[in-house]
Amino acid sequence: MELKKIDSLWHFFATQNQLFLKKRVDSKVQYCLNKNQINVCHCFNPKFVGQSSLTIHPVGFEMGMEHYASGQKKFGIKPPNIKVHQKLFFPKELLKLNAKYTIYVEKDRFRNLKIILEPFHPKNIKDILHPVNFITENLWGFRFFSEIIKN
Repeated sequence: MELKKIDSLWHFFATQNQLFLKKRVDSKVQYCLNKNQINVCHCFNPKFVGQSSLTIHPVGFEMGMEHYASGQKKFGIKPPNIKVHQKLFFPKELLKLNAKYTIYVEKDRFRNLKIILEPFHPKNIKDILHPVNFITENLWGFRFFSEIIKN
């Protein structure tokens, strides 16, 4: 049931925002949308939906040169290793997402940023709308999804 719900959520966002949805099914399922040269990809393992991530990055993103990880505290699972004296190279507002997700940020040689949120379990429209719009507003200055579809 959860796979059908995730599929219908991404199809809903694609049709409401008039975007082309790329869906790929292998050992993992991947949904990708592109708007203003920014890719949003949700990737998960259909056998274990708990292994799920949301990736937001510009189209021209290359291999990451600088890395930052900020872990969500979970019982029994170690958070990612964080360098103590590492300087932030992205807006601090993104760390607000740390309450719900583990955040991985990469920066390539052209100063493009790639944000990865794990675990990403969308159950309704808000679970996709808020993190994606929050990240794209803070980094690139536009809302990826229109606010009209809130209802």
